[in-house]
Amino acid sequence: MAKIGIVGLGYVGAASAYSIVTQGICSELYLYDIKQDLALAHARDLEDMSAIHFSYTKIFHVPNLENLASCDIIILAFRKESLKELPSRLVELQNNILELKDIVLTLKNANFKGKYIVATNPNDTITYYTQVLSQLPKNHVFGSGTNLDSSRLKKFLAKDLNINSKDIFACMIGEHGDSQFAALSNASVLGQNLLDFYKQKLGKDLDIQELEKAVISEGYFIYERKGRTEFGIGTSCVNLAKAILEDRKSLHPVSVVFGDIAFSMPAIIGKDGIEKVFELKFNEKEKIKLENSKQQIKNAIQSVKDKI
Repeated sequence: MAKIGIVGLGYVGAASAYSIVTQGICSELYLYDIKQDLALAHARDLEDMSAIHFSYTKIFHVPNLENLASCDIIILAFRKESLKELPSRLVELQNNILELKDIVLTLKNANFKGKYIVATNPNDTITYYTQVLSQLPKNHVFGSGTNLDSSRLKKFLAKDLNINSKDIFACMIGEHGDSQFAALSNASVLGQNLLDFYKQKLGKDLDIQELEKAVISEGYFIYERKGRTEFGIGTSCVNLAKAILEDRKSLHPVSVVFGDIAFSMPAIIGKDGIEKVFELKFNEKEKIKLENSKQQIKNAIQSVKDKI
C-alpha cells in the first residue's frame, strides 16, 4: 500500500492524520512538524487510537523533511501563525511563503517525486508556488481550494430543500477566500436545473448573494467560536488523497495551477492527480466574478514574488 506524509501537525494536520488512520487508506503515515515533540506526541496518540481501532496503518514520527521523500502523497498543512495573531491574510502569506520555500526545496533536493495536496493558506497562492518551487508536473500539485467550501454550499442547499447533499451538484469557484462565488448556472439537483428546482419546491427564487455570503462566512463563524477549523478541512484533504490512491476518477473543486495562477475549478482526480479540468460555461455575472477572483489571487502571487 501507499505512503502518506503530513507536514505540519497543527489542528488541520492532526485531523487529517486521524482520518487517514481510522480509514486505513495507506500502509505507512509519516508525521513531520518543526516542533518535533508535537509530531512525536501525535504519533504516540494515534498509535494508541490505532490499537483500539485495529488499524493496519504504521505511524512514524520523522525528525527531518528528507524522511518524507519516498511518500506517494504529501499533505502540506503547516501554518506559521494563527489568524488571531495576524492582522490579515496578506501577512499570513508573508509568513507562510518563507516556510514553504524551505519545505519544498528541501523535499525537491531529497528527490520527492510524489504528489502534493496543499491545505496551507492562502491556499491558491501557496499551491501555485508549491508547483513553481517543486517543478513537479502541474497535475501532481493541487490545493484543497474550494472543495470544502463547495461541501458547505451543498450543505446549505440541502437544508433548504430537505434533500441529501449527495444529490446536489454545485461548486464554489475561484479563490479559496472572500472572492469565491457559487457557479449556480451549472448546478443541478437529480439531473434538474438547481435554480428551477429550488423555485418549484420552495415557491421563491434562490438568493444567490445571501447563499454565497453564508458559505464564505461559515469558516469565520467556526473559527471565531473555537479558534480553528479542523474536521471539515482534514476530511476534505483525506478524501482527495483517497481519490488518488484508489484511482477514483471523482470530481472535486480544487485549486489547480493554470500558467501564472492557481484557482479552483472542478477536476477529475485519480492515480495521476489532476486528470481533467472541467471549464464550466459561466453566465455573464459569473464571468465577472471569476475575473475578479483571479485578480485577487494574482495580486497575492505578485506580492511575494521577490521572496521566491
